[in-house]
Amino acid sequence: MSLTSQLESLQQEITQLREIMYKLAKEKKSLSHPDVVEISQQLDAKLNLHHQFFHSH
Repeated sequence: MSLTSQLESLQQEITQLREIMYKLAKEKKSLSHPDVVEISQQLDAKLNLHHQFFHSH
């Protein structure tokens, strides 16, 4: 897989996780609900990868 396609895939995952997190937070009416926190942590990990990509290339 090329770097470009890896980056595009990562960006899609970030977008999807962000949308899921927003929907869950609205549904659960809480930003601290365990389901929301779990998705937020997954999103953080993907954002960290994205950040590393741009600072290593």
